[in-house]
Amino acid sequence: MNSVRSNIQLSQRGVLAVVALLLGAQGCGGSSKAADDPSAAPAGKSELVWKDKTREQRMDWMGTQVFPKMRAAFTGFDSDKFSDFTCQTCHGERMEMDDFKMPSPSLYALSRKDTLDKARSYDAKTTEFMLETVLPEMAKLLDTEPYDREKKAGLSCFGCHPVERD
Repeated sequence: MNSVRSNIQLSQRGVLAVVALLLGAQGCGGSSKAADDPSAAPAGKSELVWKDKTREQRMDWMGTQVFPKMRAAFTGFDSDKFSDFTCQTCHGERMEMDDFKMPSPSLYALSRKDTLDKARSYDAKTTEFMLETVLPEMAKLLDTEPYDREKKAGLSCFGCHPVERD
């Protein structure tokens, strides 16, 4: 009897794992209405702050809130360059293997020294877009503030971008 009960529990875990995997895949933009239209995303603040969310809650939040808003922001900034905006745009092609960890090695690496001056000299328009649009919106979506130099706290460019190697 215990053997039968163990097999049933293993089967249930397997089904749950498959369901979680499918939901996770949909959480990455998937085919939800919010992914196609940011105004369709449920409004309001999350019940839990980002740091307290489970992996499943984070995947759901990314799919219903972050992805649609960031896709709208990036396509609004440059519709030609970002017409195919996906989760991989930020997380990279290895996102599943890297468990969606950020910073992403696939993004442009930033200099630790004179970060903003060097980023502006590389691409001033994109740097301003990132500072004025992406950083404040991502900070809000991740339940934090944009980086404050005096407090040495908050979301900085290095939350997503890797540090340039010397």
